[in-house]
Amino acid sequence: MSGLLTEIRTLTRRSGNHDGVALAATIDPVFTIGPKVHGGSLQMVAVGAARAAFAELARASVATGESGLMPVAIASDYLSAPDPGVVDIDVTVRKHGRTVAVLAVDIGQRGRTMVSSTVTLAYAGTGEPGHRAPTGVDDVPVAPPADGVSVDEAPMRDIVHFGPALDMVLDPLTFPVMRGQTGPARIVGWARPKGAEPDLDFAVLVADASPPVVMNLGMFGWAPTVQLTTYLRRHPAPGWLRFESSSVQVGPGMFEEDHLVVDSTGAVVAQSRQLALLPKQ
Repeated sequence: MSGLLTEIRTLTRRSGNHDGVALAATIDPVFTIGPKVHGGSLQMVAVGAARAAFAELARASVATGESGLMPVAIASDYLSAPDPGVVDIDVTVRKHGRTVAVLAVDIGQRGRTMVSSTVTLAYAGTGEPGHRAPTGVDDVPVAPPADGVSVDEAPMRDIVHFGPALDMVLDPLTFPVMRGQTGPARIVGWARPKGAEPDLDFAVLVADASPPVVMNLGMFGWAPTVQLTTYLRRHPAPGWLRFESSSVQVGPGMFEEDHLVVDSTGAVVAQSRQLALLPKQ
């Protein structure tokens, strides 16, 4: 994993006992949308904290391979938007079963809880899925096209600051706003960490990587996430991750946004759904 992505998951132990562990992490401004920390990046921090705390509290070795416990679900309520910098993380184990563990992870700043998450670890199993329906990315190329819209390009780089940590490219056909046009509430793109291959934690970030799909409807501005749930299905293969974000109902007041993330083999590695507020017009 690249340096900045490693740094965001570097945890410092504050305190701990048999009931919980207190940690701290420093979030680089790279992981912001506008002035505030990106929601998927916060979920990535929550996953790392949950695994570190579980290994200590349960006296278990949480394997990173398919044979061990892996994060399979993260449900986050966004109470307030943290700034980049130091965040405090408090983790408690709610359940420690033979095949499933459930942990509560609260991320705070300046004495206030900002994001409250439940992280589920489980034995996800191995092998191929028993059923897989067609998806909206089946015909999407494994690598982005030459005319793809990179987050490093203006004006996106003034809002989305991921550039130094990861490569992210949007399909120009599904992002008509860049041409001053409108279109369906659907965006397709590609993402990979700089100088490294994607891992499961990176898939968490990508499951919230797309610009708000309501931009394609001519709705611009901050669309704060109210709740985000991400499911992890398997460790990604090397190469670009492809994602599709879409919405089936926009308004009144809120919209839902779904992400589907597949790896270079076409295997589903992550899915997410969030409820967000419409930008103020």
